[in-house]
Amino acid sequence: MLNAVTAAATSFFVLAAPPAPPAPPAPPAPDMVAASYEEIPSTLDWEVLPSRPAAAAGSVEFRIGYHTEHHTSSWEQGVELSSLSGLSQDQLAAAGQPVTFKIHRDGGDLRCSGVAGQGRGVGSCVYDANPTFASALRTRGVAGDLGAYQQFELTISDMGFSYLDELKKESYATPSINELVKAATHGAGLRQLLAMNAAGYRFGDVATFVHARDHGVSATYIQGMVGAGYSGLKAADLVRLRDHGVSVAYVTELKNNGYSGLTADDLVHMRDHGVSSGFISELHSMGYDKLTAEELTRLRDHGVSSGFIRISNQGGVRLTPDELIRLRERGRQD
Repeated sequence: MLNAVTAAATSFFVLAAPPAPPAPPAPPAPDMVAASYEEIPSTLDWEVLPSRPAAAAGSVEFRIGYHTEHHTSSWEQGVELSSLSGLSQDQLAAAGQPVTFKIHRDGGDLRCSGVAGQGRGVGSCVYDANPTFASALRTRGVAGDLGAYQQFELTISDMGFSYLDELKKESYATPSINELVKAATHGAGLRQLLAMNAAGYRFGDVATFVHARDHGVSATYIQGMVGAGYSGLKAADLVRLRDHGVSVAYVTELKNNGYSGLTADDLVHMRDHGVSSGFISELHSMGYDKLTAEELTRLRDHGVSSGFIRISNQGGVRLTPDELIRLRERGRQD
């Protein structure tokens, strides 16, 4: 809703007898509470910045955002200059001049004006909603009623028909309106979806994709794990690995020390119990290069450090992991 609905209460006084105590007001419905903060801004701020060194030719960094009484948001990404219809490279390269351009998206258009020059630009935009967008989503099987603010969010995030087409192509379940908006606002848009597809990973439904993104599972992370020998991991395993700090660097270091093909449970357990690549390397230097993941974890859990092992093995003796643990439990110090 664009504006919160306010109601005026009228009181009546009866002289004959005191009135009964009024019933407590019903709590506002959750959607009405949310609606009070869902204010489509009258204008948005835009800024064009020079493209990054690795950016494709003909692209620029485009930032757009807004500020209302209850909310502040901004988006920045590399876009093709041709998507800013009416803004040319010559205008950006000039000393400075007024510019106008339009950004067309499935949910609506952004009509923008401002000043550009010397590779940069700044100004404001006005949002025009596409009146046929809601019906077009229903035609594509997207369930739920599309609110005005939700349509605004989808427009700003550039979430539209191409996203739905890609989901269908990759055999994802068709999302609801709420799932589509959540994907847009949680960074699980078309660019991220295509990157996941390129990494050979599909989550099956948008809710699972968003959950994975929220927990730091990116296409880069998946590609790194595949490169380290961990392909075909379930979405739940990827989320758990990220939550427990199992990085690509960590599994690569384990692989370099001879520990590959470990299960997700093994990786999480080792990471949680402080089995570092440095600890493994030190054990290797002392001849302990065939220990299992469970033996490494038990050594760490019982405080068996590399220094303790060196002292315990003085005289040419090489104690087993169980012997080292028992010795440690009897109170021998480093």
